[in-house]
Amino acid sequence: MKRFAVIGIGHFGSTVARTLFDAGAEVIVVDNDKDIIQDATEFSTQAIHADATEKRALQSLGLEDVDVAIVSLGERMDVITLVALHLIEIGVPYTSVKALSADHAKILKAIGVSDIIHPEEESAIRLATRLSLNNVIDFLPMISGYSVVSMLATPLAIGKRISDLETMDVQIVAIQHKESEKPTLIPHDEEIIKKGDVLILIGENNEITKIAERYCEDI
Repeated sequence: MKRFAVIGIGHFGSTVARTLFDAGAEVIVVDNDKDIIQDATEFSTQAIHADATEKRALQSLGLEDVDVAIVSLGERMDVITLVALHLIEIGVPYTSVKALSADHAKILKAIGVSDIIHPEEESAIRLATRLSLNNVIDFLPMISGYSVVSMLATPLAIGKRISDLETMDVQIVAIQHKESEKPTLIPHDEEIIKKGDVLILIGENNEITKIAERYCEDI
């Protein structure tokens, strides 16, 4: 089981911590606000009140033993950068840090941060992509121009086999049947599409739009 440290328990940090904890991971949360730490006991393995800008404090917590440390500390670039540097220096193998700007991201990259997070930019891209793809409600953007999307089958698709659909360069990677709790992953060509089925597709956005216009509708 992976061990995570989440430094800074604002909205972003608490959401990350809660999601990891709900997934069964060991999660240590650190914040300088006692009230926040008290609330964080509900979604963490260990909630610690500490000043993360103090390198000795981080060392005393044994954070060098976690697999990943996620840093989200408000709007002060100097504080975020200092904490990220401390985590790298004490030996945390993988650091994921929220950047405040493009220039801040360059600084974080220069000091050796493993993964730089741009939540506002990523949210904006996701929103724009979702709005630009017809009939798509839920999707996961991948490399530029490609996505994984979920769409409800239209009457035109119902009763057909997957092999009957003209999916071009789009791959149907799963089907969520209405009567089943779990999706059918990598369905075979003879799988019959039923009323209420949700199709999970992967492919180039323009091609997904074409499939959506013909075989799928809004969820």
